[in-house]
Amino acid sequence: MNIAVVGAGTGGTKIIRTLSNISDVNIVMIIDRNVDAPGIALARDLGIKHGDSLEAIENEAPDLIVEATGVAVVSQNLMEMYRDKCEIINSTGARLLMSLVEKNTDTLDKLNYQIAAVKEASSIVQTHLNQINSSIDNVHEVSNKLMEVANNSSNHIIESDKILQYVNKIAKQIKILGINANIEAARAGEQGKGFSVVAREVQYLADNSEVNAKEINKILSMLSEEISKITQQLDNLKNYSVVQVEASKKVTKAVEDLLNKAEA
Repeated sequence: MNIAVVGAGTGGTKIIRTLSNISDVNIVMIIDRNVDAPGIALARDLGIKHGDSLEAIENEAPDLIVEATGVAVVSQNLMEMYRDKCEIINSTGARLLMSLVEKNTDTLDKLNYQIAAVKEASSIVQTHLNQINSSIDNVHEVSNKLMEVANNSSNHIIESDKILQYVNKIAKQIKILGINANIEAARAGEQGKGFSVVAREVQYLADNSEVNAKEINKILSMLSEEISKITQQLDNLKNYSVVQVEASKKVTKAVEDLLNKAEA
């Protein structure tokens, strides 16, 4: 539909701006005696033909003319010139149209405000979701470290078990040697020289037991260090969880603000 608008004041400008956004409407001409009227400036920006005389409308052959000046003489002249050529909306109809346009403009303004609020909230949500995702990645990394530490601890425990088994074996041998030494000493009486040999062997085994005991202490110390590492990593995990909780709270707050703005 081709439309001409007569009157480029405040009301006419609103009509022009609204009609220019409708795909099925083509504004072919805007008329106003004031070449500095806001609607004329808008016409220049939109690339719409404009002029200062009613006669200029005829060449554009509009389907509809909107008289937005509210001036009776202008309305009368339009009726005389174009009533047999196209439909004309007079000042009364134009006021109704402008009222609808203003209503539509208010609605668009509110919609744009809501869209801006949605974009702002979405940006906040995205930022904090990125923080959550980053925190989750850190949690995964910590979990992997904990697994590695746990595996190391398991290996140390296995080694400790082997040494303990060896110590137990030595202890049994020492016990047997002690028994044999007592038997030999009883048989030999004062002349039990063999007892000294057994005694040396017992001393040797005792020394070995001491060495292995030190190894056990060393391994236990290593286990203690690994446990300390686990504790430290668990503390880190706790801190990351705090970050997740805080980020979730911020996301919740942003959503609540969005809902409040939507209800306003």
